[in-house]
Amino acid sequence: MIKLRVPATSANLGPGFDCLGIALGLYNTFEVTPSDTLTLEGVPEAYQNENNMFIQAFRKAGGTGNLHVKFETEIPISRGLGSSASLLTGGVLAAQLLSGEVDIERTFQIVSDMEGHPDNAAPSVFGGLTASMRGTDAWISRRLSCSEGLRFTALVPDYEVLTSEARAILPESYPRAVAASNAGRAILLCDALRTGDIRLLKEAARDQIHEPYRRTLIPNFDTIQKITEEDTGGILVISGSGSTCLLISDHSLTAGASFRIMTLPEHWTVQELPVCGGPERMEDGVWQAII
Repeated sequence: MIKLRVPATSANLGPGFDCLGIALGLYNTFEVTPSDTLTLEGVPEAYQNENNMFIQAFRKAGGTGNLHVKFETEIPISRGLGSSASLLTGGVLAAQLLSGEVDIERTFQIVSDMEGHPDNAAPSVFGGLTASMRGTDAWISRRLSCSEGLRFTALVPDYEVLTSEARAILPESYPRAVAASNAGRAILLCDALRTGDIRLLKEAARDQIHEPYRRTLIPNFDTIQKITEEDTGGILVISGSGSTCLLISDHSLTAGASFRIMTLPEHWTVQELPVCGGPERMEDGVWQAII
């Protein structure tokens, strides 16, 4: 039996569309045991079969035979916190751990291929803050430095935004000036995250590619943006394709501001999450990094 956990991830971080992501300390945990039959506990009945993304990734990585898997899922589904990437990463690593040969770079390639983009896959596999892209022959990712003085607060409503819907709402093309401006913002955002420069962060994180359109899918986005940014002096971005929003600031949201958000009609939860490493395995009662 092996027990592993994979962190939540927040992609884009404003202008880093489909290329920037960060791992946050909220986890999906998988207890995996070889079995005579396929048994998946802790997931809806519709996913207690080969269509489960964890099992699909397990097979893609060369896993054979049946499994008994117990799922403990903290990461909400279809909320922009990398739930699918965590399932895929968990499935690939389960196959590798059972075989005794872990190849973390291959894990990243498989998860990125299955996701179709690397922004959630990279932090799910490598942890921390990552920048990724599609290279000539393979996906490429690098870990970036992130200031320990920054705070990341996830604001999660009780409704979903489907990735397909969030992508469909985007334009097919953009003016050259918008593309150039967003590229500059993404580059400077990386430096702001490295140094903790809030003034630069607030300028650089203002996306022009996806957030102007996706914010219309999130009721009370403007209200929450006003509350959080006035309370902390930070910046609110959409986490992935939504519906979760991510506040980046240099101090925590106050209890009063959190209460105002939680009393909005969408039943928001507010949780400050640490930046964390990648997947971990339970060994002798202690979580240990797999890489």
